[in-house]
Amino acid sequence: MNRPSLRDARILVLGLGRFGGGLGVARWLLSQGAEVTVTDRAPREALAESAALLEAEGARLVLGGHEGVDLGTADLLVVNPAVPMEAPLVRQAAARGVAITSEIALLMERWPGPLVGVTGSNGKSTTVGLVRVLLEAAGRPAVAGGNLGGSLLDRLDQAASGTVAVLELSSYMLELLPRLGLGPEVALILNLTPNHLDRHRTMEAYRDAKAGIFARARSVVLPAGDAWLAPLAQRLDPQVAVRWFGDRSTLGPEVGFDLGLDLAANVCDGQGRVRLASAGVPLPGRMNRLDVAAAALTAGALLGDLERVLAVAPTGLAAYRAPPHRLQHVGRRAGVAWIDDSVSTTPESTAASLEAIGGGCILIAGGRDKGLDATALVAAARVWARHVLTVGELGPVLAAALNRAGVAAEEVGTVPSAVRRAAQLARAGDTVLLSPGYSSHDQFVHFEERGRVFAAEVAGLPALRPLSQPSAEC
Repeated sequence: MNRPSLRDARILVLGLGRFGGGLGVARWLLSQGAEVTVTDRAPREALAESAALLEAEGARLVLGGHEGVDLGTADLLVVNPAVPMEAPLVRQAAARGVAITSEIALLMERWPGPLVGVTGSNGKSTTVGLVRVLLEAAGRPAVAGGNLGGSLLDRLDQAASGTVAVLELSSYMLELLPRLGLGPEVALILNLTPNHLDRHRTMEAYRDAKAGIFARARSVVLPAGDAWLAPLAQRLDPQVAVRWFGDRSTLGPEVGFDLGLDLAANVCDGQGRVRLASAGVPLPGRMNRLDVAAAALTAGALLGDLERVLAVAPTGLAAYRAPPHRLQHVGRRAGVAWIDDSVSTTPESTAASLEAIGGGCILIAGGRDKGLDATALVAAARVWARHVLTVGELGPVLAAALNRAGVAAEEVGTVPSAVRRAAQLARAGDTVLLSPGYSSHDQFVHFEERGRVFAAEVAGLPALRPLSQPSAEC
């Protein structure tokens, strides 16, 4: 907490971005009295709103490239997570001896309470919210932040010393933190499936980036039976407490397991295995119930009292609200449910969402090709999808793969076209599910915009009966 003052420090923010973190850290640095220059390769028109705010508050902007940026005058370089450590400007700063940090590192250095970190390929946002409500139900104030958009830096002044920050941490964020000796006290990795290989190149490199979450952890929560993640436990200091979550097949046959309404998943606290009741789990499907198990273990690890967390779980889960664009109902038309799952950016996540819906589904999938294997999505579509409409850069390839597997699929190009075609195909009792399985960055700024476009198109359909409130129940 005794960090040096940033007043009059000359700080370069590399990457304004469009997700709020770059804007948040730049505004916070200005509020600390720093001299702030923000640079981004995107043109001004793409960042107009953020640029106007920052210039009004005194920042200097270099947009459309980095020409005119002078590293020789910088005391500190703040790197947006989207910018790799191998980027030329980052390498030049390191060669000049300029200190390098990030928004999440600045937060971790200054947050007055405990830190919980959640990472993984799928389910991070959901589980961050679950950990937060379980902690609050157990009497511990908590806030959610990290890779959720925006920044918690502007809440530092109001944060009480005991408030827990539950942080979603992407692999991009985690690349830098170990170099700075930073990390959460309690670390959870939910799962590991191929993702972001366009940046990390190999699964080994991707896994090692995720393992950066262990840098300062005193407690670690891992999925049992995960071939990629289980070996990480061998790297940990023996003093680090390791807890496992999973089902009967991964935690052992001596523990009963039921994917129905009575049991969610099993958790292992190091002393024995515990069944977790799931009657109040607010999201459907096996993966979401495992997320609840992981969240309970994580909250229990922080509090040192898993029994208390399990006792208050019904209260906490009743207070949970799914994040926007996560299996969110956006309307009903002639007996057809329309669900926005735009947050799904991996084939495995879409497969889990299809299983959660449970059949009678018209799936809208596709987007930017990040080099991900579509096998999980195709296999789930064969079981659960009646028809698939593909969109975006990957649309033609994905439609062809689905057709080869015997799934009725057609490329329609865009989300608005998919909504119109789905309205023609759907019949009473069907669910139209936007669960793309891939990044939105080919046609949209981010997955939120993709979800908003979907919801707007659905709202414009004739004879639509909107729900009174968005719901995550299927």
